[in-house]
Amino acid sequence: MKKTSFLITPMVGIGDVLMTTPAIELIKKHLPDSTITCCTLNKGIFDLLKSNPDIDHLVNYPFFCAKKLAALFQYVKEQSFRHTHCITFYPSNRIHYNIVSLLTFAPKRLGHTYLRMNGSQGNWLKNCTVKENDDLHCVEENVRILELLGITIPTESIPRMKVILDKSEILHGVEYRQSITSSPCCIGVHAGTSVLKGHIARRWPKEYFSELVNSIQDAHFLLFGTKEELEANQYIVDNAKHNNVTFVSNKSIRDVAAIIKACNFFLSNDSGLMHLASAVNRPVLSLIGPTNPVYIRPWGVDYKVVSSHAQCAPCFRYSPRPLQCSQKMQFHCLSDLTPSNVERAVRDFMEKYR
Repeated sequence: MKKTSFLITPMVGIGDVLMTTPAIELIKKHLPDSTITCCTLNKGIFDLLKSNPDIDHLVNYPFFCAKKLAALFQYVKEQSFRHTHCITFYPSNRIHYNIVSLLTFAPKRLGHTYLRMNGSQGNWLKNCTVKENDDLHCVEENVRILELLGITIPTESIPRMKVILDKSEILHGVEYRQSITSSPCCIGVHAGTSVLKGHIARRWPKEYFSELVNSIQDAHFLLFGTKEELEANQYIVDNAKHNNVTFVSNKSIRDVAAIIKACNFFLSNDSGLMHLASAVNRPVLSLIGPTNPVYIRPWGVDYKVVSSHAQCAPCFRYSPRPLQCSQKMQFHCLSDLTPSNVERAVRDFMEKYR
């Protein structure tokens, strides 16, 4: 009998990938003799997962580079007809994911049927599915796939998301913080988001971040982000009045994880770094506008969702469609979230985690 072998198809976002790690851990726990191969699409995600003890084989296929066809050919050559199961984790309601799953020719191709645009995105190419449930977190949706393997996990038994840092990496994060500030409260901040599919609209205004930083003198703020957030981070730094802001730049994703772990807590838009903070066990303040906190709230840590409670929110649902304001009002769900409201939440966390 062929040994059970799982292939986890590649996913794009840091947050989406991290939200698969509890399900991967549970597969390994309940089927310890199985092998798990995970595919990634970029080096950053590969580096985040490379020390995960639940993953037997980790392979990177750079589908987004200029040689994407060569990467796809390599993927088919190395992964087709080699696995008993292929899992396409949630949320992956795109035909590309389903074609990539089909090309493995695994006898069992597991994933979801979706409530929106299910047929047009080729989800019928999978042959073992559970139905999407709008009342569940993405982590819970991923763990539900295990029911197709005869494994049922109660919500309270689902583990945290996982990024494994060694002692030297953790120490490096602490030393970096100490080299920047002696403040008893160091707050990590992510003022950005992905720019794909219109998700730049999930950002709280950079002017509000600036006003917030200037209203809190008794903490030091570490700003995280890539070139996609450079404008917002530079604006916050240039307008800081109290020399209490540092832009953390030119760091690998594992360095970023270690430095976030050294912070007292993390303040973030709905972003991959919000989930990274949860994965390294930091409390999180989440600034949420059009997206649904039921899907994406920080998992497994102390958290607070800060929102304006707009009646039209949430308006985002998982589908290939870009994010658009349902009220044609330029996402007032975020612009109505005032710095003073966020400051109250930040000061509550400062008191709790100083």
